[in-house]
Amino acid sequence: MYERIALSRYLQLFEDAAALAGDPLFGARLGISLPPGELLGPIGFLVLTSPRLRIGLENLAHYIGVWQDATEITVHNQADTAIWSYRIKDPTLWPRRQDSEFTLAATCAMIRSCFGGGWAPLEVYFEHPRPKEWQALQAMFRAPLRFGHSANALVLDAADLDKPVQGASAGFAPFLRRHIEDMMPNEMEEVKLVQQVRQLVARDLGRSPVSLTLLAAELGLPPRTLQRYLADEGSSVREIVRDIKILEAKALLKTSRRHISAVSQAVGYGDPTAFWRAFKAWEGVSPAEFQRARVKKR
Repeated sequence: MYERIALSRYLQLFEDAAALAGDPLFGARLGISLPPGELLGPIGFLVLTSPRLRIGLENLAHYIGVWQDATEITVHNQADTAIWSYRIKDPTLWPRRQDSEFTLAATCAMIRSCFGGGWAPLEVYFEHPRPKEWQALQAMFRAPLRFGHSANALVLDAADLDKPVQGASAGFAPFLRRHIEDMMPNEMEEVKLVQQVRQLVARDLGRSPVSLTLLAAELGLPPRTLQRYLADEGSSVREIVRDIKILEAKALLKTSRRHISAVSQAVGYGDPTAFWRAFKAWEGVSPAEFQRARVKKR
């Protein structure tokens, strides 16, 4: 029996639980100690029944919408590493530290159950600022932690994705998949191309280059075809990148105490002066003025 609750309420419940427990690491401790598979109910067990980790994590990315709204999970390779990325797409839903630490810790624990207890990611990224308890958090992951990123992520050795999952029961996977799909609407809503591009831009912003050519290659389209399709939907790569930069910059300035130069880098500007000019053109005030005004309203 499952019950759906609003994502905003879920996030707040998690933050309230940590406050009531007097434990800033409540989410991380819960995630790392959960029995394998309980992160996402049947979707978590589908990961564990997959023959290889890559298939399991791709299943998780594909079906996440059944379990949690406005959420994006991606898996992509970068040279010899692979990045499993988790982000809530609405930048106004904040704070969400407990959810982020819970999800990454539980996913880490789930992967350890696939390979054995000695496994650890290469690095771990969090979107929230570094907490006072960062050393205890690092001990749970057994890997370097990076804070203030555009998404939460586990960085893995790319070779790990194609390793067999210990104790996987592939014969059970079709029944789990059928159960998950029964929870879906009768017809999966087709995601418009402009939304697919927005998701890719939000994923890579501040971390990897974003261009028409690279986006088209990932979507399997010629650049001119992608450009034409977006134009038919009243958009363009340039407009999408600008919109995502505005949303992310405003969210970071509202919800964190990061220096303007750090916000600039997080949204893909190597030069803080260029970011200052762009932000003032968007909002009519400088980044510092916007941040001060938000602090006064709290």
